[in-house]
Amino acid sequence: MFIVRTVILWIIISTVINAYLMTLPIPVLRKRNYPANYLILQNNRIDFQNNTECAAFSTAYLLRHFGMEAEGEALYTDFPSKTRAGNVYPKGIRKVLRRKGFQTNYYKGNINTLKYEVSKGTPVIVFIKVQKNRNNLHFVPVVGYDKKNIYLSESLRHLVNCDDANNSYNRKVPINEFKKLWNIKRIHMPLYSNTYITVDAT
Repeated sequence: MFIVRTVILWIIISTVINAYLMTLPIPVLRKRNYPANYLILQNNRIDFQNNTECAAFSTAYLLRHFGMEAEGEALYTDFPSKTRAGNVYPKGIRKVLRRKGFQTNYYKGNINTLKYEVSKGTPVIVFIKVQKNRNNLHFVPVVGYDKKNIYLSESLRHLVNCDDANNSYNRKVPINEFKKLWNIKRIHMPLYSNTYITVDAT
């Protein structure tokens, strides 16, 4: 009984801490209609990070999508919600975008809800693992999908796996592989698998 109480208390404390540091994602499961294939074709530059600046590089990509010139390195210098190791919580991305006049939402969904959001025409920032068998986490914009793949604008040069002569994406991930990367659940953060940040101009 003591062990059960301790585990429950640990989960509650972790959830409260995570809610403060990262904000809680809103669960979304409702199925909506969306095209079978979709790719955001708006020209955008894909820059490459050198360290742990993926939150800033993803945010800069979104800002450029809306016509605001931005560079990941410059944004990262004063990025909010940064840990001592230099990583950034989802809350930091939302703060920067709100300061720039955008409305953001942090959702927990599935492949269907993610595709629906992308089909609105704005890149969606997902929270995934760098590699499926490692715990390092990564933010990256999703810019398209089809029945088999998710298309990303990847800021980690070593993960780039395609150059289809366009400025929208540089990484293609089979949906089954993407689901493994998207499963970031850990004992101290059980609620953050399948999460993503959406952005709307206000």
